Amino acid sequence: MTESTDLDRMAEEVRRAAEECGAMVLNSILASEHLAAVAVNGDTFPALIRHIRPRLLYMMLTKFDPIDEVAAHFEEEELDRALKKLADKWKTRDGQSSRLVLGLMADGVLHGIVETANWFDDFEEEAEALAEARAEEFRAAFERDQDAERVRRENEEKERWAPYVKKLTSDARFNAPKISAPKRMTLAESLFPDLDRTSLKKVVERATSQQWLGAK
Repeated sequence: MTESTDLDRMAEEVRRAAEECGAMVLNSILASEHLAAVAVNGDTFPALIRHIRPRLLYMMLTKFDPIDEVAAHFEEEELDRALKKLADKWKTRDGQSSRLVLGLMADGVLHGIVETANWFDDFEEEAEALAEARAEEFRAAFERDQDAERVRRENEEKERWAPYVKKLTSDARFNAPKISAPKRMTLAESLFPDLDRTSLKKVVERATSQQWLGAK
């Protein structure tokens, strides 16, 4: 198990090895996206430095700040109640070493390692679980809003066309023998000359459905 004290020890041993070899330690991370790279065990990194004797060594030892880590994980500048609760839960780790990143170049190959404290892995798992729960809550709320909006629009449509439907279904010709959809459309056109064809179609469809449901 890797603890914060293990990270501090590794960092100190690396500094001593770098000093022995006259290597400069840069508090930075060497990007490896387009470089050949190999992983090196943190405990063997000092021996690697003494063997290769690099001129530059890249090292980043991160101290844990619960508020900053939570804000970074959720990409939020201000923490809400749930995020503050998560940060408060981990404030006992405030100031402890959480991650050690080491790297050096040798023969065009990046030799490096990213070592994290076990408790920091637990923090990230808990933060990710909270993120998934919040995402699910957001999706559920969005779906509820969508359903409510759909019902609202349907009610508005029903209210808008209700007078037309009532007038159309009240006309005896609407249920005349051998009535057909085209004939009902013609009837609607004669009753509501100001409506366009799309609106007339909606009125006829609603009136037909209403009559069908009433007849069952």
